[in-house]
Amino acid sequence: MTEKNTPMPGTPDLSVLHRLRTDVPDSGVLDTPPRIPAEYLQGTDGISLRVADPETDAETVSRWMNRPHLVETWDQAWSAPAWAADWRAKLSTTYAVPLILSYSADGERRDVGYMEIYRPHRDEIGLAYRSEPHDLGFHVAVGEPTLTGKGIFGPFVGAFARHLLHSDPACRLVIAEPDVTNHRVHRVLHRGGGVDAGQWQQRADRRVRLFFWPGAGVDPLSRLHGAPEDGDLA
Repeated sequence: MTEKNTPMPGTPDLSVLHRLRTDVPDSGVLDTPPRIPAEYLQGTDGISLRVADPETDAETVSRWMNRPHLVETWDQAWSAPAWAADWRAKLSTTYAVPLILSYSADGERRDVGYMEIYRPHRDEIGLAYRSEPHDLGFHVAVGEPTLTGKGIFGPFVGAFARHLLHSDPACRLVIAEPDVTNHRVHRVLHRGGGVDAGQWQQRADRRVRLFFWPGAGVDPLSRLHGAPEDGDLA
């Protein structure tokens, strides 16, 4: 059943999830949230993931998201209470899972970034292409700017997308949808094996570039609303 946006007393307020669609029929709402690829729960290539805790992680993520490099690319310079409310809402649904990314080097592991795994079919981006209920998408933000450009997270993005595709046998497509102006991330996603599906309008004030990791036998062009004006499929 579709989760209700009007909260009952003591339940999270889903109205804080501004990208969550309310027009998806029950047949398009899956019973379980996206799975975290097992490789990253255990840790691989120095990177591990865990579910974000609204009580203990919100201050850290708020601090990261208010740093200039993420204010520009994410535009979510929220307070810690706002992040906590967002996570409580996400964790009460099967729509999305907020994650903390940790990196291990020289025997020391530390939290360095934020991620989300989500179901695009239930997100506003699901209207920009021909989405299906089992599609999966991800967002990633490296909070520590000293770790960017070091060749650490570029290879991770491509590997993560492939592991995410295999985390659900029914998933036939993984997507990423960075802002159309974020050329550095475009290059990272393309090097990570993402098919550049061109520019598309997510909403009136946001245009994105879609990247696809299709499953076996899936024609990525068939998932678009017509021919793209640029990219690999033009």
